[in-house]
Amino acid sequence: MIAFMKSLFNKIGLFMANILIVDDEVDLCEEFSKILTEEGHSVDSALDGETALKKVDLKHYDLIFLDVLMPRMEGREVLENIRKKCASPIAIISAYLSQDKEKEALKLGAVACFKKPFDLKDIKRLIDKVASGAK
Repeated sequence: MIAFMKSLFNKIGLFMANILIVDDEVDLCEEFSKILTEEGHSVDSALDGETALKKVDLKHYDLIFLDVLMPRMEGREVLENIRKKCASPIAIISAYLSQDKEKEALKLGAVACFKKPFDLKDIKRLIDKVASGAK
């Protein structure tokens, strides 16, 4: 059913993305998920890198939002491990995003970096960009 809906949405110019949010902040995951779900997207969340890697093994994601600072496994390590598994676009989200961290993330294959609190308009633009296949 989801594949049919996704196909239908794409035909009429809408894009229903499978999105994974990886962040140790429960409130952020819940609110971000709620907003993206209301926009018509299918959203999963993971509160740590290990859970995120398991989810990536089980499902294809059109876009992954990844925090940098998390317990047990930092975002850099998660990003590197996801890259070994798939080519899903990854956007970094972090309250502690220095220019050096941003450059490093982009070098490792992130498609975008957003400093918390981020503007939802920027997030929606990125989702649209992913939907259109633009790089």
